[in-house]
Amino acid sequence: MSKTVVPTPPQRVIIAEENQEVLGKLTLSEMTWDENTIMGNVSDKITGKPIEGVCIKVCDQEYSPIAYNFSDIDGNFSVEGNFPPSIRIIAAKNGYGVISSEALPSGGLKKKALNLEMIPVPNYGIVLFGSVRDGQQKPLGGIKVTIFRSHSLNPYDFTFTNEEGFYVFDNIEPGPYRIALQAQNFNERILNIEAGKETPIVTLETVYLKKKILKGTIHGIITDKNNTPVSNALVVLLNGNNNPIQITYTNEDGVYMFYRLDPGTYNIMAK
Repeated sequence: MSKTVVPTPPQRVIIAEENQEVLGKLTLSEMTWDENTIMGNVSDKITGKPIEGVCIKVCDQEYSPIAYNFSDIDGNFSVEGNFPPSIRIIAAKNGYGVISSEALPSGGLKKKALNLEMIPVPNYGIVLFGSVRDGQQKPLGGIKVTIFRSHSLNPYDFTFTNEEGFYVFDNIEPGPYRIALQAQNFNERILNIEAGKETPIVTLETVYLKKKILKGTIHGIITDKNNTPVSNALVVLLNGNNNPIQITYTNEDGVYMFYRLDPGTYNIMAK
């Protein structure tokens, strides 16, 4: 039966005697169209069954929203609004792929039912959502976030935080995981989480990273009076009180380096 045909009102029929034959005539009628209403039906393309609770949104040609409504238990919907000559239809429901139409002439749609068929989509797993900030509550962008299965050293997936400090993982299977957050200027943090299949979207606790106390380096070249590099020369690093704290030897090019040094004043001796 056409989606545009509406049910008739009940008609009483009485059989008063045994073996009596009664003729009951019913006349079907088309639904009455409102000039400012777009109507239709949504069904599952695989099973053909109507889909309840589909959000039907009408937009103009540039996708600016105009009006929306939801399909009923029979998959029927109606959307009222002042529509421009050209519109687009968007339909969405969890478990189905989103439908988005090309630009359609609204005048023609007001005279017939719009039948939409939605295709079921596979389950893409659990989504993990988290955020990273510094000690002053400021979002941290560019932080590497790596997720591991709880008892594995091999990365399951990795991503980076955006400029607002947010990160997202999708297609995550249920189970325990370990999340490592790493950045050059911050101390690493580890989160242990449990992803449950009952919750498709998991919001993780906000992570606050502590800034590393950055160490310095000192390097140089030891040469003789002829400006020739000296190999295996002893180089002594002294603190501001001229107490030795590190020693090293130059390589074949006369190069030496001290590292992991706290901020301060140092002196260097060579022999």
